[in-house]
Amino acid sequence: MKKKFSFREFFPLLITIIMVSLMISCSEDEEKEDPPELPPMEALLMDFSNFNNPNDTLSHKKSIESYRNWGHSYFTVAIWSWIATVSVTVPVIAYAEAFNHTPVYLGDNSWEWSYTKNINLIEYSVRLVSKRISNEQFTLKMYVTKSGIGGYEDFLWFEGTVRYDRTSATWTLYENPADPNGLLSIEWEMDWEEETYMIKYTGIKPGAAEYGSYIQHGVTTDTDYNAYYIISGSMNTVEINWNTQNLSGRVKDPVKFGDNQWHCWDETLQDVICE
Repeated sequence: MKKKFSFREFFPLLITIIMVSLMISCSEDEEKEDPPELPPMEALLMDFSNFNNPNDTLSHKKSIESYRNWGHSYFTVAIWSWIATVSVTVPVIAYAEAFNHTPVYLGDNSWEWSYTKNINLIEYSVRLVSKRISNEQFTLKMYVTKSGIGGYEDFLWFEGTVRYDRTSATWTLYENPADPNGLLSIEWEMDWEEETYMIKYTGIKPGAAEYGSYIQHGVTTDTDYNAYYIISGSMNTVEINWNTQNLSGRVKDPVKFGDNQWHCWDETLQDVICE
């Protein structure tokens, strides 16, 4: 005898099916609900603003010798500032444009920011792709396509690993499509409560004469000199400390000065005896 269909018997099964479907749907929504928050441009681009104007000394109408300590610091930093301008500024400009766009979920805990950016009259098509690797970290890769003469497609300009709380990141910057070897390694740390940070550029180009040389910059809570650079090469290490409010500072360079002592300057950037 054929059993009659009973809605009363089927109803609990129907409820179970609906609940499981809702749970799966919610789980999928939660997985792709929030893209990672991108770290700031400062996680890639070092600040050279306190050492970018050699005319600061000329405006005082004094002899060059009276600005020897600050002047030496300026020119030492300027070399790395030029490297940063050539190597880092353009990809950072391309990266900064991502903040003006909404990412698209690709599935599997991955997001993509896609856009075009004109830089120095050249149009770049950019794909910035993130990928979750743990509850604490995600990867971030920037692929760039350039059309026309000298064009290329999907060049991996830089890649890195970032903490979700944006307190640290490490990056590798690649030179160009014709020579896609590593150019710079970048380390960044940020304390948002203290408003202190550290960023370090290390040369990693294979075969380069100064492979492994680096410049490290940071802002600390020190009351006398709350900012610093450490510039280390194969033959020497230079340390520079200064106060970001009044611009007084000091420099230690064994090769330049022939000793391991600090050499200071005051608020007008003129040489003074260190206290």
